[in-house]
Amino acid sequence: MAKTLGRIADRVMQRLAPSADAGCTYDWYICYCSGGLMYKKKCMYGCSGVPNHCYSCGVTGTC
Repeated sequence: MAKTLGRIADRVMQRLAPSADAGCTYDWYICYCSGGLMYKKKCMYGCSGVPNHCYSCGVTGTC
């Protein structure tokens, strides 16, 4: 029973967290500067099994 549950858990984890590929990383992109604050967004491109996506812009520092 424990082995079966372990195999099921492994399959679920493979689907939820695919292995990292060489090109599977997050990169930061500058959205804009306003009031002395820099706004950036985090994007992921080129990851097999995960669609390309970006998060919304947020304050990450100063201009």
